[in-house]
Amino acid sequence: MNAQVWVQALTLASSLAALGWALTGGPLRISKRASRHFVGFNALVAAGSLTWWAGSGQAFMPLAYWLTLGLVMVLAALQWLCVGLHRLHDIKASYVVSPLMLPFLAVLMAVIAWLDAGGYGALLASYSASMWMLGVTVQQGFPSMSAQAGKKVARWALAPFFAAVVVWLVGMGRTAWTLVAGPSEAESGLQVLPAWADAISLLLGWALVNGGLVCLVMMKLVDKIRDLSTEDDLTGAMNMRTFMALLKDERERIRRVPLAQTLLVCEIDQYHALNKQLGFSAGDAALRHVTGIIGRGLRKTDRLAAAMQGELLLFLTGTPAVGATLVAERTQASVKANPFLWKGQAINLTLSIGLSSREDGTVPDETLIELANQAAQRARREGGARIRLSNMDPAAQELAFASTVAMRAATPPSESP
Repeated sequence: MNAQVWVQALTLASSLAALGWALTGGPLRISKRASRHFVGFNALVAAGSLTWWAGSGQAFMPLAYWLTLGLVMVLAALQWLCVGLHRLHDIKASYVVSPLMLPFLAVLMAVIAWLDAGGYGALLASYSASMWMLGVTVQQGFPSMSAQAGKKVARWALAPFFAAVVVWLVGMGRTAWTLVAGPSEAESGLQVLPAWADAISLLLGWALVNGGLVCLVMMKLVDKIRDLSTEDDLTGAMNMRTFMALLKDERERIRRVPLAQTLLVCEIDQYHALNKQLGFSAGDAALRHVTGIIGRGLRKTDRLAAAMQGELLLFLTGTPAVGATLVAERTQASVKANPFLWKGQAINLTLSIGLSSREDGTVPDETLIELANQAAQRARREGGARIRLSNMDPAAQELAFASTVAMRAATPPSESP
C-alpha cells in the first residue's frame, strides 16, 4: 500500500472531522471559539493533504516546496489547535500561539527545503515543531485541568496527546535515519507525497489528537454539568441544596475543632419594589449585580449562596461576629459605591444584613439560618441599610461592646465653649 492511499485517508478523515466539529460545536456550547479552532485544525490538515495531491502534477515549483507547503499547513493547523486548547481551558497565552511563530517556521522550512531537495529535512523540522508546540501547550494546560478534574482524570484526558507525540517522535527518528543513511530505492528521488511511513505517522498523530480533543471536551462537559448541579441558575452562586450540605460538613468539623462560624443573610431593600415597578427582569438583574459585587470580595474559604425571595447567604468560616460585622460593612459600602444600571438609569441599592454565629456544633444549620434571617428582617423593619445581630447569638454583647468602642474612637472630641 503506497503513500497516496494514506494521504487520501487523511484528507477524507480530516474533512469529515471538520464537518463533525462544526455540527457538534454549536449544540455542545462548550466554547464557541474553541470549537471553531477545532474545525480550523481539521480543515487545515485536509488542505495540507490536498496540497500534496495538487503538487504531484505541477512542475512550476520544486516538488520539495509542495511537500513543505503542505507541512506548513499542518503546523498552522496545530497552532490553531493550541489556541483552541488555550481558550477551552482558560490557559494563559504563550509564545507558542504567537502570530509571529508560524511565519518564522514557514521561512525556516522553506530554507530547509531549498537546501534539501528530497524534502526529508522539512519533514524532520515539521515533526520537531509539532512536538514542541503541542508539548508546551499540554504542559501549560495540565495545572488548570488538574485543578478542574483532578490529576488522574487530567492525565487520562491528555494521554492521546502524549501518544501522538510518541508517534511523531518515532517518525522523527525514522526521518533522521533516512537523512543519515540515505533513502531506500522505493523512497529515492523527488516526491510530493510523504513516504508511506511518514503518511501513516501523520494519520495516526491526527487521529490521536482528535481523540484527545474529544476527551477534553467531555471533561469540560462533565465540569459544566457539575457546575449546573451546584449553582443557582439565576445568580451563579451556590444553590441551597449544595449550601445545606456545606453547612452540615462545617458543623461536623466544628465539633472536632472549635472554630467560630458566622452566617450573613443579605437582602436587597429595593428588590420587591423593583419587581413591582420595573418588572421581575429588573429585580433579577439587580440580584445578579449584587451577587457579582459580593463575589468579588470573597476569600477562598467564604461561600456565597442564593435563596428564595432575593436573599443571599454568605458563610464565613473561622470568623467571629465582630470580624463578620466588618465584612458586612465592607459589603454594604461596595454595593452603595456601585449603582445598579437598568436601561440607562442608575439605581442606588442598599442591603439589610442579618448575622448569626456559632462556636460549636450545638446550633443546628436550620437554626443558624433562621436566626440570621430574623436579624435581617429586623434590619429591614428599622428602615433598611442596617446590620443586625441575632438576639440569641452569644456574641451579641461582644459585638455591641466592640461597636461602641469603635464609634467612640471615630468620634472627634467636642470643643468646650
